[in-house]
Formats: sequence, C-alpha cells, structure tokens
Amino acid sequence: SPTLGEKALDVMILAGIVAFIIISIFMIAYYRLPGVIAVIALVLQVAGILLSMSLPQITLTLPGIAGIILSIGMGVDANVITAERIKEELRSGKTLIGALQNGFEKAFSAIFDGNVTVVILAVLLMIFGSGTMLSFGYSLIAGVVMNFLAGVLATRVMILSVSRFGGIFKNTFLYGDRRAAK
Repeated sequence: SPTLGEKALDVMILAGIVAFIIISIFMIAYYRLPGVIAVIALVLQVAGILLSMSLPQITLTLPGIAGIILSIGMGVDANVITAERIKEELRSGKTLIGALQNGFEKAFSAIFDGNVTVVILAVLLMIFGSGTMLSFGYSLIAGVVMNFLAGVLATRVMILSVSRFGGIFKNTFLYGDRRAAK
C-alpha cells in the first residue's frame, strides 16, 4: 500500500542520514583535514545528485536510490584513495604542496578508471535495460559526474587552497604525516 512505501522511504532516509554521519566521523577522525574536506565534497556530491535527479523529473525508483548510494560510495572511495596517496607522499619526505600535488596526480588514474567503467556499465544498462534500470543507470551517471566535480575537482581546489593559508594549515600532521606530531 502507499503507506508502506512512505514508511519505507522514511526508514531509508533515516538510514542514509545515520550512515552519512558515521562515514563523516570516520573520515574526519582517520584522515583529519582531508577528511573534513571530503565530507564537504560528499555533501556537494549528494546535493548535485539530488538536483540532477529532480531536473529532468526522473522517477526515483529503488534501483535509482541504489545507484545514488553506489555513487556516494565511489565518492568516499575517491577521497580515501587521494588521502592515502597524500600520506604516502608526505612519508616519502615531500614538501606539503609537493605531496598534495603528487598525491592528487597519482590518485587520479585509479579514480578515473573506476568511474569510466561505471559510466560504460550505466550507459549499457540504459540502452538495454528498461523501466527501473533507466533510473539506476541515470542516477549512476549523475553520481559519477558529481563525483568528478565534487569528489575530485572541488576536493583538490579546497585542499590546495587551505594548505596555502599558512599557520596551522601548513602542519603536515593535519594531512596524515605522523612525523609532524612529534
């Protein structure tokens, strides 16, 4: 009945909010400043995906919601890969700006490859699928585009901008370098 669907939607929204809070806490606690910026990028990504779903009036089906969740997971993955690459560069002795630039460059190929394969899959689902698969494919493509805009481009701009402020933001400990904490 419609009331059952309404209750299911309420439960899914609550579960999504709780999951987002848990992921945010983990990202901030483990990755420090890149984690804070990743959370901001994820909020941008979610807002962009929801906006892209509402503009063409795509019906949001259960597979469509699954596509959104999958693309948010890909956004988290992109930020984790980038933060880990930055940590590796700092541990190898690079300067902060050098580590940030090299970290983003080294992470980009893995993020790009993963996202391109997902776009190919989503396009094939939209071509050969029907009904709910259209919603899934569209939400996946929208999520990948927003992942590139928010999770890759905006994150890079935010981290590089913050790192140039000076003061506490120059402390490599905030970017994952354990040596700077000593």
